[in-house]
Amino acid sequence: MSEMVVPDGWEVKRLGEIGEFSTSSVNKKSLPNEETVCLLNYMDVYRNSFLDEDYLFQQVTAPTKQIISSSVRKGDVFFTPSSETPDDIGHSTVFLGNKVNLVHSYHTIRFRLNQEDIFDDHFKAYAFKTFSTYEYFRKRATGSTRFTISLPVFNELEVTIPPLPEQQKIASILTSVDEVIEKTQSQINKLQDLKEGTMNELLTKGIGHTEFKDSPVGKIPVEWEVLETSSLYKFKNGLNKEKDAFGTGQKIVNYMDVYKRPELSDFDLIGRVELSTSESERFSVSLGDVFFTRTSETPDEIGLSSVITNVSENVCFSGFILRGRPVTTKLLSGLSGYMYRCDYIRKQIVRTCSYTTRALTNGTSLGQVVVAIPTIEEQEKIYILIKSIENLIYQSQRKLQQTQSLKKSLMQDLLTGKVRVTVN
Repeated sequence: MSEMVVPDGWEVKRLGEIGEFSTSSVNKKSLPNEETVCLLNYMDVYRNSFLDEDYLFQQVTAPTKQIISSSVRKGDVFFTPSSETPDDIGHSTVFLGNKVNLVHSYHTIRFRLNQEDIFDDHFKAYAFKTFSTYEYFRKRATGSTRFTISLPVFNELEVTIPPLPEQQKIASILTSVDEVIEKTQSQINKLQDLKEGTMNELLTKGIGHTEFKDSPVGKIPVEWEVLETSSLYKFKNGLNKEKDAFGTGQKIVNYMDVYKRPELSDFDLIGRVELSTSESERFSVSLGDVFFTRTSETPDEIGLSSVITNVSENVCFSGFILRGRPVTTKLLSGLSGYMYRCDYIRKQIVRTCSYTTRALTNGTSLGQVVVAIPTIEEQEKIYILIKSIENLIYQSQRKLQQTQSLKKSLMQDLLTGKVRVTVN
C-alpha cells in the first residue's frame, strides 16, 4: 500500500503496473551490412526534458532485430539507468515526435505505457522529475566504480497521476517556463559558438602575427613552440568509492563538473564523499590542477579539460576523470582549461583514445597529444579575450540557473498537488 498522500482525484501507481520497461543492445558503432539508424543516447536523455524529430541524433548502424526491439515511438519515456554518482541516475526525457528508424542506446532504459490515456504526453516530460523520484533512485543505486539501477527497481517506482485536465494545465505552466529556459539557452549556445570560433582562431594563429612556420599541428606563429602534453602534466587516475560513501564528507570533482566548464572553483562543486586521511592525500586537488574527462559513451566527450581556479577546502576527484598536475610554467594556468577544447587538439584526443563499448583515454594517450604553446605574454592576452566571452556566458548561465530554480520549485509544488491548478 502506498504511503504517498495525494489530493482527491489523483492516483498513485507503480510504473510496472501501467507500462513496460525495456533495455537495448544498440551501441554507437557503424558496421557494414547493417541498416543506418538514428540513436537516442545517454546524454540526449540527461540534457533534455523532451525530444522530437527535429533533434540532431547521432547516426549509427544496427541489425534489423535490434531496430525492432529498440524502436522509439511518440510518447516513449527514456531514463538514465547508470552514472558515476547515484545523484545522476534516473534522469528522463520523453520523445514527442515521429521519426522512422530511431532507436535508443544500450545506455538507456525505455518506458512504454500499456494505455495511452494514463498520461498526457507533454506531462511525461515532468512527471518523473520530482525530488522523491530522484531520492528513490539514489537510495537504490548499486555499484562501486559505476552505479546502476535494475529494471525491477524502475518497475516499483511510484508516481502521482493527476486527472488528464490537470496534467495538461501543469504541463502548460511548466512548458512556459521551459520556453524561457530555451531562449536563454539559445543565447548561451550562440555565445559558446563565438567562444569556440575565437578559441580556434587565437590558439592556432595568435594575435597580429605575420610570420608562420610549419609544425606537427599545422602552421603556427614563428615565436610559438610545440610540446607534448606529457611535458606539461603528470597524470593520475581518480578515486572510486562505494555508494554509501557519497553524500557527505569532502567535496569531489566529478565528471559532469569537468564536462560543463573550462574553469572550476570548489564553490561550483556539489558532490561530497567520505574519505580516509590517506585517500584524501592521494587524491587531493590543488590550485592550478587540470582535470580531463577520462571515459564516456563517445570519443567526442573525453579529454575535455577544466582547470581549478580556487580551492578553499579539501577536495578530491572522481575515477571518471584524470588529474593533470602541472610540471612546467610554460602554459598559463587559466588558459589550460580552454586549450584542450580547441579543435586541433580534440581531433588528436579522439584519434588516441580506445573504444569498445565505451570510449576511454588515459595519461599515456593524453600525454601524446601535441600542443602549440604561445609565449606567456601572448597567452595572457588570449586568455583575456576568451575570458571576456566566457563572462558573458556566465551571466546568461546565472539567468538560466535562476529560471531553472523557479521551475524546480514549481514542479515540486505542482507535481505533488501541494499547489493545485485551476482547470477551466
